[in-house]
Amino acid sequence: MILTSHAIIGVAAASAFPSHPMLAFSAALASHYITDAIPHWEYDLVSSKKDRDNPLNNDITIGKDFFSDLMKVLFDMFLGIAISFFVFYFLGFNFNSLLILIAGIAGGIIPDFLQFAYFRFRREPLKFLYLFHYHIHSRNESLEKHYIVGIFLQILTISLIVLLARYFLIM
Repeated sequence: MILTSHAIIGVAAASAFPSHPMLAFSAALASHYITDAIPHWEYDLVSSKKDRDNPLNNDITIGKDFFSDLMKVLFDMFLGIAISFFVFYFLGFNFNSLLILIAGIAGGIIPDFLQFAYFRFRREPLKFLYLFHYHIHSRNESLEKHYIVGIFLQILTISLIVLLARYFLIM
């Protein structure tokens, strides 16, 4: 999934714990791994180098393509933050504090940033987290080829999760 999806879904998960920032963060973190296990579409990073035989050798090279990839990722992240604030803050989700919203966004997106940290440092516990993320991550290449279907399915997944969160918060 893309960071926008992870941010929104992370806040939906965090909303189950409106008075407990650490539980909210933990729920959002778990939501990242759960949604990555679902077949989904995501954009390519040109600076990404993949070793199909040994995922521990995967890397991101900091070169001419890195800056455009960084801009893509930052746009994706800020879009996720903006939509999360709009959907959850302005559409009536009652958070006891803005901290829960921030915990949900952070917990939802941090696993992908830990991937990059692994590429730079390649030490424990980053190695363990990278392998866990790699092995749990869905590899449905048919959605990679059909990006319109993939994007639609992410929007549908996000919408269903937000509606479920809203339904359970009203009850």
